[in-house]
Order: sequence, then structure tokens, then C-alpha cells
Amino acid sequence: MGRLFWKMFIGFWLTLVITGAAVGIAVYFERVNSDEEFSTDRRSEFLVTMAANAIQFGGKAALDAQFRQWPSARPIDVLVVNAQGVDIYHRPVPPKALQQARVSLATNQPSPSLRKTQDVSGAEYIVFVPAHHKRPGGPLKNRLPPPEMQMLIAFIASLIFSALFAGYMTRPIRHLQHASRKLADGDLNARVSDNMGRRNDELADLGRDFDFMATRLQTLVDSQKQLLHDVSHELRSPVARMRLAAGLAQQQPEKLATALERIERETERLDDLLGQILTLARLDAGLLADSNERICLNELLADIVHDVNFEAQAVGSEVVLQATRDVYMPGSYELLHRAFENVIRNALKYNPAGQTVLVRLYQDESGVHVTVRDHGPGLAESELEAVFEPFYRASTSQGGGFGLGLAIAKRAVLRHQGRILLSNRAEGGLLVEMVFDSAAQASS
Repeated sequence: MGRLFWKMFIGFWLTLVITGAAVGIAVYFERVNSDEEFSTDRRSEFLVTMAANAIQFGGKAALDAQFRQWPSARPIDVLVVNAQGVDIYHRPVPPKALQQARVSLATNQPSPSLRKTQDVSGAEYIVFVPAHHKRPGGPLKNRLPPPEMQMLIAFIASLIFSALFAGYMTRPIRHLQHASRKLADGDLNARVSDNMGRRNDELADLGRDFDFMATRLQTLVDSQKQLLHDVSHELRSPVARMRLAAGLAQQQPEKLATALERIERETERLDDLLGQILTLARLDAGLLADSNERICLNELLADIVHDVNFEAQAVGSEVVLQATRDVYMPGSYELLHRAFENVIRNALKYNPAGQTVLVRLYQDESGVHVTVRDHGPGLAESELEAVFEPFYRASTSQGGGFGLGLAIAKRAVLRHQGRILLSNRAEGGLLVEMVFDSAAQASS
């Protein structure tokens, strides 16, 4: 049960409490305003009969003696009123109650708790108990307001609660609706968290999820636009050189072989570029099928290092692999091969002649680690994250690439529940660390 449930639960019970309080207030005011009636319960009938008999047969002295001998600690609430409307003990007499008592006696409709009597001198008295002196413990039906009033109170309370709760619930929904329409109209800056206030329930979580979705969508759209711009820029140069070579072949037939060689190189360059763009797009879109091959990383890295060393020998460098034991992990052989190869070739590209590129493979409690270290110029701190963006070229770039190698490597590592980190070494060079967490399994 979530936070919204508890808000509904508390609101429901608060409504019940308010309704009960309203009924109680209505009961209180009904009793306060009921002094126009006189009591009709059994105790009042007995007290009225006793007081009337004492006045009739013994006068005020007999009534005094009777009241003094009354065993109850509760005060005597019987009024004995003379013809002038004054109580025999000068207690306050409710005018409405006295008026109704006189009307009842005049119309010969006396109540058992209403008596008219005379004392020994012939003076007349009206004996009764006002309704606001009724015994508090009387029947519940005599103290509650009528059913119509109870239903009205409950209806008003439920109406107020429903209106407040509906407003509380629909306000964030309206914000979400407005923001979603803006997002559908192309406004990628639409957000709702600022309109949620201090809410802390499922609707506020939904608003934060909407903002995360909008931010992610904005990032993807911006990346897509930038990708289209970069692709068009990268394609323009080789296409222009191919057109130039074709034109040169037409104008100078004797240079046809040179022109065809240039066209072939540019075609290979375009093929490589389009292949990397396709791989990057499929990784971003999640179109590459997941694979759970059990891969020996030692063998995979050894194959890559063996191939790259052919290029390293040409510049007097060497790529060395260090691994203390065999490490296995599930994943896609093709993606991991591409990721490791891109990183290692990138390190060799910036590594000075005669220096060694060190590749290490090891496992500890935090997971499987693959590190690649060169002795090149490193990167500016502001570029340690930027180099993972497609077509980004570092300030130390030596040309000859498209800026897609590290972008593809990062996405391939992420597909294997890993992470890739870059750091500059104090003694010079760049360290690339790829860490694979829970998915990795090792054996000696």
C-alpha cells in the first residue's frame, strides 16, 4: 500500500470524525433550544407527582421537607410556578416552557410530567420539569436529531470531502496532461515537477518519471540531430574526393589508375564509416540481439592483441597482455571484441613510438576489470566524458578516425552491465578501465 492509499484512508476517517462532530453539535444545539418543551421521562413524572402532592396537602413546608429528605445527590429540577409565573424557590423559569405548559393545561392536553395543583390556601401552582433539564442518560432516540438532519450532515460532509479530494487528485493530473500535450507538440522542455509542490506520493513519483522521460527524449532527439549533422559532414569529404578523382580521370585519362586507387580508398573509408554508424545506431536503438555466450576473455583479448601487434611493430611499439588466470563471462563475443579492439587501437594510435601499451585482465570482489594504458598525451579533464560522444575529436586528435570508436565501445560495455572510465596518469598517458559487475563469472 502506497502513500496515496494512506492519504485516502486518513481523509476518509477524518470525514467520519467531522460528520460525527457535526451530529454532536446538532444534538447539543437541539437540546439547548428545546426549552420550549417540558420533560416527559419517568423520573420527571415521579418528581412532578411528588411535588404536586406535597404542595396540595402540606404547602411549601411539606415541599421543603420532601426535598430535604430526597435521597439522590442530584439537584431537584422540578419547577413550582405560581400564577404570576414565579418559581416558589425563585429559580429561573424558561418562558417558552412555561407558555407551552399553560397552553397544554388550557387545552386539556396535560402531560404526565405536568400538573396543576393548589395549596391549602387555595393558591394555584403549575408543576413541571423543563426539557433542558431532562435526564442525560435518556434514550438515544430522544437526543439525536431527526434522520433527515443526520442525512443532510453526512451528505454535506461527504460532498466537501469529495470536492477537496477530487481537487487534490486532479490538480497534478491536469499538470501532466498539459505537459504531455506540450511534449506532443514538440516542446521538449515541458516539465511538471515544478508544479507538484511538496507532494510526496505516487502522483509526484509519476511526475518525476515524466520529467525523466522528457529529459531522456530531449537528449535522444538532440543526439539524433547532432548525429545527422555529423554524418552529413563526415560523408561530404570522401564523396567530394571521389567526385574530384572521377573528374580528374575524365580530364586526364593517363591518371586513371591513380584516380581509381583514390576512389577505392574513399569507398573503403565510406564503407567503414557506414558500418560504424550502423553499429552505433543499432546499439542506441537496442536492436542488437542479446547473447549469453560463455566467453573466455583471455582468449578474446589475446586474439585482439595478436592482430594489433602487427600494426604496433610498424611504429616500433608493442601491445602486452597481462592476465593471472582465465576469466569467463556471458555476453556477445562480437560486441565485446569490437569494444576492446576500439579501445586498444585508440591507445596504440596515441602511444609514442617505442613505448608499450599495457592491457591487463583481472577479477576482484567488485567484478571483472579490463584496463588499457598508453603513454600518450592523455586528455583534458573536460574531455574525459566528451570523447564518448559520436564524432567527437579530442584536442590531441591526430586525425584518421571518425570519432566513433569510443562511442561504440561505451555502448557495448553498457550492454553487458558494465561501465567504462577514463583517467589521466600522473606519470603520463591515459588509462581506460572497463568494469563488468554481477554478470561476470570467473574460473581458474
